Amino acid sequence: MMDYLVERKNYLIFVFTVVYLAAFTINAIFHQNYEFLYYTVLLVALIYIITTIHHRLHLGFFIIINLSVLGFLHLLGGNLYFGHLRLYDFYIIAGVIRYDNIIHTYATFIATLGLYSLIEPFIDVSLKKRYYAFALVLILMAIGLGTINELVELFAVLLFDVSEKVGGYFNNALDLLFNTLGATAATVVIYYYNYRPKFIRRIDGQTN
Repeated sequence: MMDYLVERKNYLIFVFTVVYLAAFTINAIFHQNYEFLYYTVLLVALIYIITTIHHRLHLGFFIIINLSVLGFLHLLGGNLYFGHLRLYDFYIIAGVIRYDNIIHTYATFIATLGLYSLIEPFIDVSLKKRYYAFALVLILMAIGLGTINELVELFAVLLFDVSEKVGGYFNNALDLLFNTLGATAATVVIYYYNYRPKFIRRIDGQTN
């Protein structure tokens, strides 16, 4: 069973993604949630782009599965209601952290890991050695992707008059803040996963 799952893991992710896209599309149509029907269409386009990139550059399994889970959590946030309260507006920590903030952090965290996976083979060794500069480049790139998401939300406001759901300037600023936190956390993980062991080996070599 495990051998089958390992061999078919990308196919299973694809099936999972198609199933939840179909389910949320039907739900959005039934409840006339045109804002998230719009997001679903854009998500399908994004999946096509990611699939094309994956076929050429082979993104890691960890990135692929987390992108799929992220898509699911995003659509869940806009389609699941507790009474009149959307999951996206639900406070994980009362008055401080909303579900929306968690998703922004998670999304930018995964996006930063994905960007690293894509550009790392093409980056000059001298920049890699100055990891703090390289990390800053990754963070700025990830924040740029987050800005595209904010533009997508702007078009949702213009097309579907959902400014109350999307939020105003303060919400936009919070989105950018949590995007930055997610990207920064990813660069720390990359450092300890790829660079820290080399640093430890150098210390061991000097002390022996």
